[in-house]
Amino acid sequence: MTQKKILSAFAVALFSTVFVGGIFYLTDNRFKTTEDDKMFSWGFVVIYFSGMFIVSLFSERLMKLFKKN
Repeated sequence: MTQKKILSAFAVALFSTVFVGGIFYLTDNRFKTTEDDKMFSWGFVVIYFSGMFIVSLFSERLMKLFKKN
């Protein structure tokens, strides 16, 4: 994999996480309560970012796999 592909996947994952996380943050009422609920939301952000990064990184291979079947 090239450095350009890795940076591109990172940028897509970061933008998507900020966008979705921002909407989640603005619409979720739990942020006004306790610290414990915020930690769950940070877990969501980390899992979402990791998933988006992996999918963006291997998107071409995944598309080839689904086209074969």
